[in-house]
Amino acid sequence: MADREPRSVVDGAFRVLRALPEAGTQHQLARLAQLTGLPRPTVHRLLGQLRESGAVEWANGHWTLAASLLGLAQRVEPLAGLRESAAKVIARLREQTGAAVSLVVASEGEFVALEMIPGRDSLPIDARSGARMPASTAAAMVLAPESTPAARRRPFGAAVDDEDMLEGLTCYAVPVGLPGGRKAALQVATAAHRPAHRLAAPVHRAAIELASAQRATA
Repeated sequence: MADREPRSVVDGAFRVLRALPEAGTQHQLARLAQLTGLPRPTVHRLLGQLRESGAVEWANGHWTLAASLLGLAQRVEPLAGLRESAAKVIARLREQTGAAVSLVVASEGEFVALEMIPGRDSLPIDARSGARMPASTAAAMVLAPESTPAARRRPFGAAVDDEDMLEGLTCYAVPVGLPGGRKAALQVATAAHRPAHRLAAPVHRAAIELASAQRATA
């Protein structure tokens, strides 16, 4: 990415915030400049402004996201009651399957895990709420079906990832209809020795349960 000034201070600040967890602790300014495409002086200036606003902290010789952001993240609610309903359904599905379970939504051209619970398997993914999903993952293809190759489509709008994205990782995702014509994707992820598509039945049941809960609160 070529160095360029942000479209606005807000744009630049959010680039820095998103990149900070990936930048590590060594040569942070250089790494942040590389990840954001911003000049190092711009990154340094934005970090100072973010520190003044309480969004980042300087500790032990490097920058970190401030703990106060946790409270803000927990307030993210694209649809009233969705996270509360999803947390219960996801926890139950995780107990039934042992898989990593996530509820993914589309946001400004990206795909984000609104809620996620790690599974029993050790997987090469960022298993946390707020993680951004690649466009090639099964959940993203459920949300953007026009980009789904025929080989990865499954009945009822589902999509599968059979080590297509990462070796050793399989995923199965289904759509969740939400009030107002919106849609989310419920996804399970497992190691390749236990293919995720074998969990199709409980995943579809959980999606129906979640959609019904949202209709009841609408």
